Amino acid sequence: MIEVSFLASGSSGNCAVIRSGKTAVLLDAGLSPRQIDRRLKRRGMTLADIHTLLLTHEHSDHSGAANTLVEKRGFSVFTTAGTARSCGLPGPLFGNVHLVSGETVFTIGDELEVRAVTTPHDGVEPLCFVFTSRSGERAGIATDLGFLPDSVARALLDCDVLGLEMNHDLDLLRTGPYSARLKARILSDRGHLSNEAGAKGLARVLGPRTKKVALLHLSKQNNTPALALLAARCSLNEIGAQPELVVASPDEPSEWLSAGD
Repeated sequence: MIEVSFLASGSSGNCAVIRSGKTAVLLDAGLSPRQIDRRLKRRGMTLADIHTLLLTHEHSDHSGAANTLVEKRGFSVFTTAGTARSCGLPGPLFGNVHLVSGETVFTIGDELEVRAVTTPHDGVEPLCFVFTSRSGERAGIATDLGFLPDSVARALLDCDVLGLEMNHDLDLLRTGPYSARLKARILSDRGHLSNEAGAKGLARVLGPRTKKVALLHLSKQNNTPALALLAARCSLNEIGAQPELVVASPDEPSEWLSAGD
């Protein structure tokens, strides 16, 4: 059984744990190692139970603890060459750094197959990841998307557990305090998904197997959980889909999400 807990999701830090059987990995490390460990303990785990980190891109809210986890705690890390270089990670000869690219498929432990997919964001070489357990259950997680390309939508299609960005409400962003330059970056095709775009994306990728959906990377300044949930529910009602919807928090770990609950 594949299970996901979002330890944190938002501009202040992003980190998730994915596990199947005895294999567990971290997706991104935008919290301090101490904070990651605290939140893992609330889900019955510790950092000592995990030895692998997957990095989507180099922005600090996703990669801030990467060097510490690799160099001081001996984590293996899977990411692109551009992300590794931008994060200042040691080169592949270090042994713990494994370079992947979009459409790479690799295996971690005995339980997880991982597919990396290139994403449209203003990182150097950003990725999202889809995880498949030995029993065939799938979890797909994608944030920091300027738009949802067909390649990412195909990878996320009909996952048992799905996490997708719904970063901002368009009206709140446009009338809010951000600078014109920052607003333009967020709204660009290498920025972030709005509630509207994320909701339309959900309708594209949900399938009959999809039981749990997490709305991710909500902006504290330009969004609210209520607005994100409303957009998602309206879009999914149009296609007659009723998965369980949760909003991942920047401050609290989510419950374990799995197809079996």
